[in-house]
Amino acid sequence: MSGHAQWTTLTDLPGVEVVGYGINRPGRPDPEGIPMLRAGDITDGRIRQAELVCVGREVAESHPKTRLRPGDLLVVLVGRIGEAAVTGPEHEGWNVARSVALVRCHDLGLAQWLRIWLAMPAARAWCEAQAVGTVQRTLGLRSLRQLPVALPPLAERERTMRVVRVIESRIDVNDQIAHTAVALADAHFGVLTADRGGWAEKTFGGVVREVRTGTAARPSAHQGGDAWIAPADVLRNPFPHFDTVSTPDLPGGVGRLLVVPKAGQVHVAVAHTPVTTSRGVLALDPAGEDDAWWLLHEIRARGRELAHLAQGTAGRELSARTFGQAAVAWPPQETLARFARIARALHARALTAQRENRTLRTLLAEVARTLEAVGETPLGPQMDPPESREEEPYLR
Repeated sequence: MSGHAQWTTLTDLPGVEVVGYGINRPGRPDPEGIPMLRAGDITDGRIRQAELVCVGREVAESHPKTRLRPGDLLVVLVGRIGEAAVTGPEHEGWNVARSVALVRCHDLGLAQWLRIWLAMPAARAWCEAQAVGTVQRTLGLRSLRQLPVALPPLAERERTMRVVRVIESRIDVNDQIAHTAVALADAHFGVLTADRGGWAEKTFGGVVREVRTGTAARPSAHQGGDAWIAPADVLRNPFPHFDTVSTPDLPGGVGRLLVVPKAGQVHVAVAHTPVTTSRGVLALDPAGEDDAWWLLHEIRARGRELAHLAQGTAGRELSARTFGQAAVAWPPQETLARFARIARALHARALTAQRENRTLRTLLAEVARTLEAVGETPLGPQMDPPESREEEPYLR
């Protein structure tokens, strides 16, 4: 990026106020309450609303400073440190959890620039260097206020933001295509299963080659091998696929079904690439591709019902034996084949959209890397963390 950049810290930017972090003790979820955005709701520069948690109105109103307005910048403080998103009109009046910092910007363009800046690899590395803690890395507000920010000339900033908006708008379109394709497959499954009379009564263990629980520990990075899937990977995945294929050839191979229970719901995804599962992930090996597509939607349709098979105080444990013994009405082969033809085409379209988005996100990362050469001052020295590390993780 050409031109001379003005360097400053986040807290010294005109029109920017680091308000603080959100609700510390949210209490019990209240379905009729106020939505509270958590760290997990902020991914890929977007606010995801698939699994919102609401808190009581009195709890939300007791934290008035972090009641959201359109154009607020939200920054993740715990876990995926530095992940950021900007609120829209639909988020007005909501609140945030303690794991999220609220940065109030009086200019939407500046808020969007800061979101892009925080996606830059060196900015993320700076935030990580400032984090404290070993089990759960946490970025303190004092450190966040000292985040170095480069402001290129306005014309250059606007040009960069236009490029980012175009890429992100295409990502949003592809996400909608993928969601719609999966929803259509769900709907077709519902039509076929409206009358199960006369179908064979079997068990999940009886219609797959194997049901097994995952391994206890993640393999070391140098071992390579299959993709390693933990429960969080299944729970956070907005689509029921795990796929690392980079070529446009479709459909990809259909492998194991990965099943994870949480909060009264069983979540499931199909692997299109070899995977190794961690403890907490149940892996089903279908007998064939037709069976795999049927089982994927069978489990999706019965997610709440099958959650009763989970054990443990939080309902997060699902044994292979218990799940394998659960009953399933199994359709004739011609029904399996007919559904698979439809499901295969719909999921192939969803995978095409997801694979294109993987390429687009790589492009976004390249755009972010160009910011590392902004101005005449190398980013590295500017991003060195200050020597003082004496702060509480959530100091206001």
